[in-house]
Parts: sequence; structure tokens; C-alpha cells
Amino acid sequence: MPNKFHRFVFVLFDGFSNMVLASALEPLRAANGLPNGPAINWEICTIDGAPVTSSSGLTITPQASLPDTVTKADIDYLVVVSGYGMRDHTRPKIRARLQNAAHHARNIIGLDTAAWILGCCHMLSGKTATIHWQELDQFQEQFPDISVRSDRFIKDGRMITSGGASTVMELMLHILAQQFGSAVAFDVSNLFVYDAENQYHLTRGADRLQGAGGDDLRRAVGAMMSRIETPIPLKDIAKQAGCSLRSLDRVFQDNLQISPGKYYQMLRLGRARDLARGTDFALSTIALKTGFTSSATLSRAFSKTFGTTIRAIRKN
Repeated sequence: MPNKFHRFVFVLFDGFSNMVLASALEPLRAANGLPNGPAINWEICTIDGAPVTSSSGLTITPQASLPDTVTKADIDYLVVVSGYGMRDHTRPKIRARLQNAAHHARNIIGLDTAAWILGCCHMLSGKTATIHWQELDQFQEQFPDISVRSDRFIKDGRMITSGGASTVMELMLHILAQQFGSAVAFDVSNLFVYDAENQYHLTRGADRLQGAGGDDLRRAVGAMMSRIETPIPLKDIAKQAGCSLRSLDRVFQDNLQISPGKYYQMLRLGRARDLARGTDFALSTIALKTGFTSSATLSRAFSKTFGTTIRAIRKN
């Protein structure tokens, strides 16, 4: 996993959807918190540094203005988020600041209705793009130089566009898989969808792995997640997954590049970290709730995996 932080800069406009923002941010937060997960940071800004109000009336105070944010370092993903009223956000000053920021960004993402703003900035000319389904027809009429499609999200060069909230998390999982591997995207999707097997058949959720043995893998992970407090032998996991122990090991190595035993331990350690952060349980209680035989055993495994101690996490 690369040590360099991947930098996401979010530019919010009045009328943005809380759900769209959360669907974009939470997968990054989850990936960043995985054991041995990728190094990601994100910043929230507005064009001029002033607070913005979402479509439901929630006011967000940004960390900085877009010009101040741009001067810090290059941007891996410039993420523009708008909702209702996107036509009001196309003034020359706004366009100029977005165009300047785009020069410092490796990729530009337009979420929800932000493709309209990017179109006004001439960033999508000659490219294929999408937008929230309610605006598709008018978007096509307004920007005849853009090839408009109704895909859930579209990447054309360094320009990425997505529709409403239901597509945004799918896009973010795709980006995580592309940048950091399918294992990261799979782990993040499982954090948001507990019933992975059911969600798979609904074509949602933990559906990032399409290779051989994907169904066995999903069943195995589901079995592991249901037995965090009372771990069961891997042979029983394999039985619940419908495969042999040897096949289980091969499926994990092929898809996630990790042994099933190590993956199972990482799930339990992730739960231990959540309990450490969110409760005042004694270390012995956390060990009990995550299937470790003693506090000392948990502490050793935790320090080896996370490079820190439970006590240090609680201090922070």
C-alpha cells in the first residue's frame, strides 16, 4: 500500500444533498480506518470559504476557501458537489476558481448536478458525462458538445460524473478498488451492508468481486462477521461457504491476497478498535467480545496490526 496520502478536496455549493456528501465521504473514512488501509485525507471547502446550506437546511462551515486549499498541494480528486440551484452557481468568479483548481487536480468529479457546473466551465466539452436523472434531458439540450448518457457514473479521461446519491457510493467503491485494490472496496462495502449475501443478489453492497469463487468468499465473510465474539474453526467457515478448506484458502488468496485466518483476525481486531473508540469497556471485556483468549493476546495482535495500542487510541 502506498505511503503517500491520496488527497480529496470537496467543493460544496448551496443546495447540495447531505446524502450525496455522506455517500462520498463515508467510504473514504471507512477505507482510511481499515487495518493496513490506504492513506487518504479529505478537505471540505467552498468557492469563497463561506458556509453553505444543504437542501435540507444543514449548514456546513468549510475548512477553507477553494483558492486557499489549492495552494497547499496537488489534488488527487477534486470533488464538486451541487444539488438544487446549480444554474445559479455558474458566475464568472466561480468558473475561474474551479478552472484554476482543475489545473492542480489529477481527477475531477462532478456529483449529483455538478456536471452542469463543470459543463459551464468547459471541462466536459467533447466528453461523455452523466448527471442526476431529473436533469438529463435539459443537460443534453444545454450542452450539445457533451455526449450525455444515463449511466450510473462515467469516467472519461480525468473527468468523472455521477448521478444522485444511490450511485455515489458505487462510484466511490469503484475508485477505491481502482486505486487501492478490490480487497479494500470489498471491506468497505461490507462495513455498510451487513447481509452481504442478500445484498449481492439484489446487485447492491458487497458485490465488488467478480472472479472465480466470489460466492464462496461472500458466504465465508458473512460467516466470519456473524461469529466475531465466538470464532469458529476455518473448517467450519469453509463448510458454511460450501467449499473445502483448501478452496477457501485459494479463494481468499486469489481475491484478497490474504489468508482466511488473517482476514478473520482482522475483522475481530477492527471490532476491537471500534469498541475501544466507542465504549469505556475494560480491555478484558473487549478481548472477550472479540474472541481473544486474554487481554495480553488482544494487545499483542492489536499492536502488531495497527502499530499502536488500545490505550493510545483512547487518549486520542
